[in-house]
Amino acid sequence: MELKTTSCVLLLICVTIIILTSTEVDAIPSCCLRVSKYIRREDLHSVSKYEIQHKSGVCEIDAVVLHIRKKLICADLRVLPRLKRLKKNHKPKRA
Repeated sequence: MELKTTSCVLLLICVTIIILTSTEVDAIPSCCLRVSKYIRREDLHSVSKYEIQHKSGVCEIDAVVLHIRKKLICADLRVLPRLKRLKKNHKPKRA
């Protein structure tokens, strides 16, 4: 009886360790360390999506992370209104 209890406790400890170590790997954020203040108009037209990084979280600076052709570009927050205005006024070309 004692062997079953010991085995169960040991198994529970192993599972807990595995769960804790696997979630810590994903918890490391990738943050922008510096930003570009100017982004070319052509690049802004090519933005597929963007994310906002806040310094109040884990990262040290505020930034806009632009997804452009499989690349990530860190931009200053002042780029955001220009990006929104371009995307709002941009009409896709017809083939």
